[in-house]
Amino acid sequence: MVDKTAPTVEESSAERRAQINIRLATAADLKTLEWDGEYTHYRRLFRRAIDEAERGRRVLLLAEIGDQVVGQIFVQLMTRATFSTQRASSGYLYAFRVKPPYRNRGVGSHLLHAAEDNLESQGFRRAVISVAKSNLAAKRLYERAGYVVFTVDPGEWSYLDHEGQLREVLEPAFVMEKWL
Repeated sequence: MVDKTAPTVEESSAERRAQINIRLATAADLKTLEWDGEYTHYRRLFRRAIDEAERGRRVLLLAEIGDQVVGQIFVQLMTRATFSTQRASSGYLYAFRVKPPYRNRGVGSHLLHAAEDNLESQGFRRAVISVAKSNLAAKRLYERAGYVVFTVDPGEWSYLDHEGQLREVLEPAFVMEKWL
């Protein structure tokens, strides 16, 4: 016998999405972006991203469940073509992460769609995202959302950490795009 009062899979997914609040990050969120010290080394990058967001050059979105930030995605707004010969204005999605206990609960999809909606509302026609070649779970998420690989990036970059030390990064990546 089927219990007609039990929620369906669709209802459960809708309930989970309803619990996720997406909001803009502000300067007051700088410490929160460090995720309890895990990303303290990016403090200078986060400060620059907040400054750029205040100038309208980036959008920083946070996902909350209750009063806890559980995910984030940053969008760099660009008016020139990036990684492509296409002349469409693009938004570059980056710093996309969801805390491990909240993965596979719709948080990442919700953030991704919110970033795309924000781009569309500003007249952007294309979203670009890089994913480490070793991060196959994220690549599958992006493919399910309609992104396709169009090039690869050697993933070589550097930054000054919170202590002013130069850090070198080597993270080969697939570069994916989606037309909005």
